[in-house]
Amino acid sequence: MSDNISSVKNCTGCSACSSVCPRHCITMREDRLGFEYPVVDESACVSCGLCLKTCPVAGSPDLAYPMNAYAARSIDDRDYLTSSSGGAASVLSRHMIKSGGVVYGCASDGTDVRHVRVDRLDDLPRLKGSKYVQSSLSGVFDPLKQDLKDGRDVLFIGTPCQVAAVRRYAGKLSDKLYLVDLICHGVPSRKMLKEHVACVSGGRPVDKMSFRNGNRFELTLASAGEVLYRADNDRDMYYNVFLRGLSYRDGCYRCLFARPERGSDITIGDFWGIDTKSHPLPFDCDSGLSVMLPVTGKGKRLVEMISCDMKIEGRSIEEAVNGNSQLRKPTRNTFRGRLLRYLYAHGLSFDAAVRISLFDKKLRDIYRKIIGRR
Repeated sequence: MSDNISSVKNCTGCSACSSVCPRHCITMREDRLGFEYPVVDESACVSCGLCLKTCPVAGSPDLAYPMNAYAARSIDDRDYLTSSSGGAASVLSRHMIKSGGVVYGCASDGTDVRHVRVDRLDDLPRLKGSKYVQSSLSGVFDPLKQDLKDGRDVLFIGTPCQVAAVRRYAGKLSDKLYLVDLICHGVPSRKMLKEHVACVSGGRPVDKMSFRNGNRFELTLASAGEVLYRADNDRDMYYNVFLRGLSYRDGCYRCLFARPERGSDITIGDFWGIDTKSHPLPFDCDSGLSVMLPVTGKGKRLVEMISCDMKIEGRSIEEAVNGNSQLRKPTRNTFRGRLLRYLYAHGLSFDAAVRISLFDKKLRDIYRKIIGRR
């Protein structure tokens, strides 16, 4: 494996550089943790500079402060209960397709997590649910640009770095492009997820995977309708270190987009930290609540367009930012996280590396349980 894979320290792995290269001399290769980085065939490179123009972290990102903040949930109870947060992504996607547009979002086929193109309402369930892993954008850029050339409205939903890559890739065609970024704390690699799933499922094939059940954080694996594995975030190794911020891509700990200013048309996610005691909501949100932060005029129009399909309440931007650390700063790169990634990169299985990195915490939990029985 080429040494220059790990030298691009802030690389987000979006693969936009590989897609835009006219000489096809950039390939994406996995490092030892499973994260993809670009490798350039210098003999074929003509130094056109398109890769750097498209890279979301080359130079200063184009960001702006949100115009407003809203708390929201889908009016449709079935949609609400089967969505992450309050269902904002689902409602936005449904509206776009009903209006004749197309949606690009993250789907999982078993443990294969990647962005796909959806232009039919019947296919929208593929995009539902949180996927706490880095999705692949391979094969997405060219059809997305073609949709824009054909004059179709395009809704792209992804992490802030993916949104920035799509914006740069689309260039002057972005008038018909609507960008939705998800509040992201960082991403583990697909290799980590696949290895963990194989471990806890006993190697049995998995055709359905879920990380959320409303406000409950649990990993559920199923095959042919049979639940193979279910564990909440405290008991599942993959989930545990994800929520602790230990298994992320190196660049996530220096994320340029973890700040109040955003690079999308609208930012959505969970509305953590909302003060419903001092300022009650006029609707229930027991199974999750979406925050919506329109950043551009297009973002405000999206909120207006879906207002008939969502229960929406205006809130302060400060409340939204204060309730979510990732709207203020990147996740901290701790010693425990560095230890986990070092052990995994040097030959230990993912679950074994997790157990060692959390060994002292597990001992503490056992001690507290013993003391609690007395």
